[in-house]
Amino acid sequence: MADTPIKRRRGNAKSRGGCSRCKSQHLKCDEQKPSCGRCTRLGVQCPGYVQQLKWLTKHEHNEGSLKSTAEPTASTLPSEAVLSPLPTLDSLDWMSLTPPLAPLDDPQPNDPLLDVSGPSNWSATTQPAPIEMNWDHNMSFANLEQITEAHEPKERQIARPRKRSLLQALQGNSGDLVPRPQRSLTHESTELMSYYFKEVTRMYAMYDDHRNPFRSVVSSVYSHSLVINLAAQSMAAACLAEVHPRFSAIGRRLRNQAMEIVSSEAVLDHRALLALMMFGPTGNWHDTTDLGLGFYNLMRDRIDSMALSGELALHEKSINSFNFFREAMIHWEMLLVFAVDSDSMRPCKSPIGPVIELSPNKRIAHPWTGVGRDIIQVCADIGRLVRSHRVRHQTQQFVTQAYIANMRDDLESARTLESRLLACKTPDASTILEPDDPGTPVWHLTTLAEVYRYAGLSQLYRVFPDVLLERLRGETPDSLTISSDEHRETDRERCNRWLTAFSLEALRLLQTVPLESGTRDFQPFLLVALSSELVCDRSQSPHAPGFDDMGGESIDTEFVEVSMIRKFVLDRLAHCLRLLPPKPIRVAMDIVKETWRRIDSGLQDVYWLDVMMQNCWETILA
Repeated sequence: MADTPIKRRRGNAKSRGGCSRCKSQHLKCDEQKPSCGRCTRLGVQCPGYVQQLKWLTKHEHNEGSLKSTAEPTASTLPSEAVLSPLPTLDSLDWMSLTPPLAPLDDPQPNDPLLDVSGPSNWSATTQPAPIEMNWDHNMSFANLEQITEAHEPKERQIARPRKRSLLQALQGNSGDLVPRPQRSLTHESTELMSYYFKEVTRMYAMYDDHRNPFRSVVSSVYSHSLVINLAAQSMAAACLAEVHPRFSAIGRRLRNQAMEIVSSEAVLDHRALLALMMFGPTGNWHDTTDLGLGFYNLMRDRIDSMALSGELALHEKSINSFNFFREAMIHWEMLLVFAVDSDSMRPCKSPIGPVIELSPNKRIAHPWTGVGRDIIQVCADIGRLVRSHRVRHQTQQFVTQAYIANMRDDLESARTLESRLLACKTPDASTILEPDDPGTPVWHLTTLAEVYRYAGLSQLYRVFPDVLLERLRGETPDSLTISSDEHRETDRERCNRWLTAFSLEALRLLQTVPLESGTRDFQPFLLVALSSELVCDRSQSPHAPGFDDMGGESIDTEFVEVSMIRKFVLDRLAHCLRLLPPKPIRVAMDIVKETWRRIDSGLQDVYWLDVMMQNCWETILA
């Protein structure tokens, strides 16, 4: 066997071979001799190209030899089948969040890691045997591949005989015409984890590289942490709910099990917090009315206690870990405040730390907030204000002094938030560490941050038009009036026309981000929030230029422009419906279509948030 020359394999997109270091991290290796190019660039010793081979005996005539080699020995079993020491994330550091990725072998039906019936093989959240989770920050991960592309170990890949298709069986007049049953869902753990790493990790972060904790950290601990394992499986099952209703039931069951584990913990460690980030905001994937508010409150209280207890001063890694989770709460809160009344949830009290930097001049984009942390925080404050204002407006039957005072306070708060949002700075692209994700360059992240700014301002200006008028009055008269001095636009018409142009500008900016961008899961909220300003028929006012005296049925440039952007919104949501968990996206489409239906029927000042509340469609729009 040792004398058999190894044939040079043909190059293809997937790297099954390569040196041990590249294979362990599921990166493509150029297989140069004596040292691969990646190891040479890193200045480390290349471990070589030792292949794990298994001797095949199916062509031998000696039955005794065949039987003697058929039984697997301890040396041929995959190392993952033996429980290794349990890692701890108590000192999880997002700067070194992802260790080298271990190979994800396809667990076998009798693999103890698949036995979720009892806790004997698992650590629910915390267990000892700490290991450091560090990486080399200078490592190049430009060609990061999906970690599930090499699920099976080399032994099984080489030894497995090639199956005959049913067509080949027909052509060969073989009796093997009955399809062999596939593995049942009693082993759904393997398949769901495979789907999680293949699809879910890409949609749950703005970029998918080695700093995506939903891929890297989960791949490191899912075989040891039951709560992480269950959370990942529940997310995968929710994405497959449209394929078969059984996945919907499986997803709910797995999520409930993860919830029970976290709820039973007296103190939540970093592993439990990561699990909360996974199954907490994704309740709407299973049921659109499940907002996961209780888990938001649970995580908020834990983060506040971390800040107050002084444990962050113990180690620098604790500070980085805290900043990572604290920044994640900003995005979670921003999505919730538009769907939940402010008296049901309160924001985090702990202050936001500095942005996480790899070097003094390079900041790291967060998987959820990207580079728009401060903008999204202000948008969360805006959402809390506008929802409470609209709820008060719809429930107030009589005008009282207290009601007037509340309106005055809300208007003053709106002015303050407008100033804060306009003052937020989007970081320069040169100061941001480029993600090792070819589908999501830095400019996607900076563009999305700017669209969040547009969306936040449009909410303020729609609910508090006086704030917008104060801005517009500083403009030249020509920009605010129609060409005829006889008929000047009212303040209401000025605001409406300006808001339409403002939303068109924002959506054109979002249109530059391609469909394949990793930011797509973070776009549905923006599409919905800007949709209620896409009014096609404002130009049909009798005072508007281009009005047709023969019936007002002319189509002007503005009408066509708004219609095309409407089509973009529907197309982008339809694309999200195919690639993302479908239930919340369907609600987003319902809100948009109902908003436009009311606008096109002639109703004035239609606002998407009112439509959502009146139809009880509150959900997390992601």
